[in-house]
Amino acid sequence: MFLQKLKSITTFIFDVDGVLTDGSVQVTDSGQSLRTFNIKDGYAMQLAVKRGYHVCIISGGDGIAMGKRFFNLGITDVFFRYRR
Repeated sequence: MFLQKLKSITTFIFDVDGVLTDGSVQVTDSGQSLRTFNIKDGYAMQLAVKRGYHVCIISGGDGIAMGKRFFNLGITDVFFRYRR
């Protein structure tokens, strides 16, 4: 019965900090935040996309590099911090 419920999953939603990273942030002298991602998480997410799952990323941070990373994994639904 439990395995049958798992078959109905179509979407995975991940937060970035503390979920796809170890929660640490390095800050450069210019104020840019740097995060470290595990390559195995990236592999699993791109495999999920290839197998037809919908993957969504949310983050309170922002960054062009993070957006490129997820785009290269085939993830198109990426939502970063709202800017005014």
